[in-house]
Amino acid sequence: MSTILLSGFTGNIGYEVAAQLSAHRIRALVRHPASAPRLPHVAIRESLPDALAEDTEIIIHGAANTAFRAPLEDLRIDNVEGTRRLLEFASRCPRLKKFIHISTACVSGDSQGLIPEAPLPPPVAFLNPYEQSKWEAEQVVLATDLPVQIIRLSIVAGSDQDGTVRRQGALHHTLFWLWRGLIPMMPGAADTPVDIISTEYAASFIAAAVHSPPRAESRIIHACAGEGAPRLGELLEHLRLEFSALSAAWRSGAILPPALVDAATFRLFESTVQQSGDLLFQRVCGDAKSFLPSLLHPRVYQNHHAQALNPQPITDWRSLVTLVSRHVIEQHTRTSRDCRLPIGVAALG
Repeated sequence: MSTILLSGFTGNIGYEVAAQLSAHRIRALVRHPASAPRLPHVAIRESLPDALAEDTEIIIHGAANTAFRAPLEDLRIDNVEGTRRLLEFASRCPRLKKFIHISTACVSGDSQGLIPEAPLPPPVAFLNPYEQSKWEAEQVVLATDLPVQIIRLSIVAGSDQDGTVRRQGALHHTLFWLWRGLIPMMPGAADTPVDIISTEYAASFIAAAVHSPPRAESRIIHACAGEGAPRLGELLEHLRLEFSALSAAWRSGAILPPALVDAATFRLFESTVQQSGDLLFQRVCGDAKSFLPSLLHPRVYQNHHAQALNPQPITDWRSLVTLVSRHVIEQHTRTSRDCRLPIGVAALG
């Protein structure tokens, strides 16, 4: 049993990480204790007194500002300086065994091809300020002499048990707008990999890292689907079949899957939307802009270190997409009564 300090407990995977580490003592650092979920082995903390340093053995840093389009300086305060502060605390922990930093595969920016499980040079461009702030946070972690491990997560879609997600992000908004038929085109090619994993699968890598000794050759691992990631074309076809089972509009062809286009065509579409003044389409484009541009930079994430750490089979992506898409539609339906939904949404019950 170890004493673990966990930041990001109220985020998308923090609760699942804590649940998988039920054999340990966990102190969860949260901003709003009253709204934090409860687990018997988790003590909620709002601050970080020096007294906690005495017996802290593992630190899992999962807290982050994930607002993709927030100003870079705001993101640096949370993602870079927040990481630096926690590393400073870690340096005062005499029993520290490992500092696990939760990062994102998005630090690869506009890079294409095979992305190694290794420190990455700055790409030619980042696709949004969030990516840059997380890349900068990695540099802070790698510069320390502490026993650190960086776990880069690919797109965490939701639970492989029921499709739930604690905080919906760019992927989930895009799924809903696709269901509504409001994304007529997407940038990318049919064979572009879309690396998605479940919440439980992502958390299992972090739990495995807690139980493994630090190794110099595996300071960075990719919790991802790797070669098992679906391609964009087959993902859209699966969604077409799923949506058709739920909606008469999809079954009849009144709503069609989006056309796959090149970057120039998609930019022209976005420009047309902005000039139209249509607020709904502007919102759709704004949500999609956090997710779709990455499809123009096809890549596969190396995961040799990850498989050595945690060799369990990955969740079937088709089952995961089905569960998550149904959950997203149900959630948006409850909160978007003023939106005109396609015929057939009542089939969800």
